[in-house]
Amino acid sequence: MFKKIILSTAFLAVSINSAFAITINNFSDWGIQSDFSAASGIDSIVEDYTGGSSGYLNPGYGGQSYDAEAMYATWDSSYLYVGVFTGRAQDAGGWTAGDIALDFGSDGTYEYGLVTSSAVGSNTDADGIGIAGEFYSVTTGDTGWNWGIWSEPGVDVPLNSQGTIDYNHPTSVRSGTLKGTDSNFLYSSMSGYSNSGVDDHYFISAAIDLSWINAADLGKDDLTIHWAANCNNDFIMLDTSTSVPEPSSLLLMSAGFLGLFGSLISRRKRKVS
Repeated sequence: MFKKIILSTAFLAVSINSAFAITINNFSDWGIQSDFSAASGIDSIVEDYTGGSSGYLNPGYGGQSYDAEAMYATWDSSYLYVGVFTGRAQDAGGWTAGDIALDFGSDGTYEYGLVTSSAVGSNTDADGIGIAGEFYSVTTGDTGWNWGIWSEPGVDVPLNSQGTIDYNHPTSVRSGTLKGTDSNFLYSSMSGYSNSGVDDHYFISAAIDLSWINAADLGKDDLTIHWAANCNNDFIMLDTSTSVPEPSSLLLMSAGFLGLFGSLISRRKRKVS
C-alpha cells in the first residue's frame, strides 16, 4: 500500500508538469474546422466576412482581401499561443499585414507586439519595424504603434492623424525594444474555408515565450489580443485571461507533494526502528 502511494505521487507530480506541456507549432495542432471553430480549451472569436471580393468591413472597405476572420489563443506554462485567420497575404502590396498586439489588463494600452510581415508595401510609413516573428515591448504613448487610417467607421483620415485617429486599434509596431524571436512563427496560405465563393485565406500562428513578458503584466487577470492589416480596414479582438500557473508554481506544487510523502517515509522509518 505504501509503495502504491509513493508511485501514485510520483505520477501525479509528472502529470502536473505534463498537463501544461502543450505544443502548437503548426496549423493542425489547433484543431480548427472548416467553419473556423477550434478544439476544446482554445479561446476563439470568429468574425468572417462573407460579402465576396470587395465591400464594407468595419471600419473600412476592401472585402475578403482585408478580412480579419478569426482569432485563437491558448497557454501553457511557457508560451502564449496565438492564431489568426485573415484574407490578407503576408507579402501583400499596398497596405501590408499588421502585427499581433497584446494588451495586458485590457485597459487599452497595448504593451507588446509580434511582427507578422517583413514585406514593404507602397504605404511604407505604415509597415512598422522588425521582421516576421520578432516580439517587441512597445514604446509607451501614441508613437509606439501605427494606427491605420480610420477615425470612425467609414471616415478615413491620413495615417496616424494625431487627435483624430482611432487609438483603440493598433496596426504595426512603430518603435520598441526587441525581446525575442519566435522560431516557430508561421504565416501560411490556406484553402477549404470558402465563403461566398472566395477562398483566399491565410493563417498566422505564433508561440510567444512568457519570459519575454514582464511578470507584472503576466500577473494581470485579463488580456486583449488584437490584429488588423496596416490600414485597419478590418480588425479582430479576442478577450481572454492570464490564469496560467507560472513554472515556479508548478515546481512548488511538485515539491510540496514530494515533501509530504518524504515526511511519511520518515515516519515509517521511525516506526520500524
